[in-house]
Amino acid sequence: MTPDERHVSALVAACAKEASAHVLAYAHDAGLDPPSFLVNVAAVLVSAALAAQPEAQRLAASRHIQHALGLVHCLGDAAAPVTGDFTAPEALQ
Repeated sequence: MTPDERHVSALVAACAKEASAHVLAYAHDAGLDPPSFLVNVAAVLVSAALAAQPEAQRLAASRHIQHALGLVHCLGDAAAPVTGDFTAPEALQ
């Protein structure tokens, strides 16, 4: 990793840490389940990030997000049953 890449990575990590703290505080103040609320906000942010990409870059951006989340191994298992008590907000269902 180059020095520039390390710098950007550190900025991304710091931003994510600060944003997560704010999101978790919102959830706590609203009496919501913090981890579920954080996942919901993250899903909306990912959707917005993809929508903001030029059409020609969406597939690459989607692959980057999948790789960053470590979900590449799940792509072939799209029909896997959802377990647990996590409920996506109606707008995301």
